Amino acid sequence: MHLGLIVTDASPLITLAAGEALDCLTSPGLPVVIPDMVYYEVTRDLARTGAEDIVAWARRRPGQVMIAPTSVFAEFQVLSLANPAARSKGRGELSALEVLNAAVADEPSLQAVLIFEDNDLQRRSFVRLLPERVIALSTGDLLHELELAGRIQSSDRILDLAASKERNIAAQREPSGNDQARLAFRTQLERKLR
Repeated sequence: MHLGLIVTDASPLITLAAGEALDCLTSPGLPVVIPDMVYYEVTRDLARTGAEDIVAWARRRPGQVMIAPTSVFAEFQVLSLANPAARSKGRGELSALEVLNAAVADEPSLQAVLIFEDNDLQRRSFVRLLPERVIALSTGDLLHELELAGRIQSSDRILDLAASKERNIAAQREPSGNDQARLAFRTQLERKLR
């Protein structure tokens, strides 16, 4: 079984929306799971860059894009009622980890791809503890691998467009250094092409 792509925070969605490339998440032909906390972070202010595009994109793909409920978000909603200034910082990743842990508990052979914004994935504490069958890719690595597989024309065009909308994409230009994750994702893409 394969869980699909789990978006771990708002930044990959915002960058891909700014680059007019949200379909890059669905291009590998895998289900896309967005934890409800992450979806809330990116859509709570529809005036933010890409927010309306993300809502429309998710609506157009029922069955392929799933907003996963989490206790992290439920707890945040309760905290927000008590304190409207409550911050959501760090909760997106916690909700992604909750989705992943629940799925692994239900299906021990599960495989998943976690999508992060930054290229320094291995410095994140929980990434080092992931099971071997779960890989972590940066947004930039996702784009580069899709380009190598012929699924998109140019990762640079997408990143340039995102940069023109004030997204800091400098770290997405270079590979993350996680050759093993990129190779595993490349293998998954090749399987989907057959």
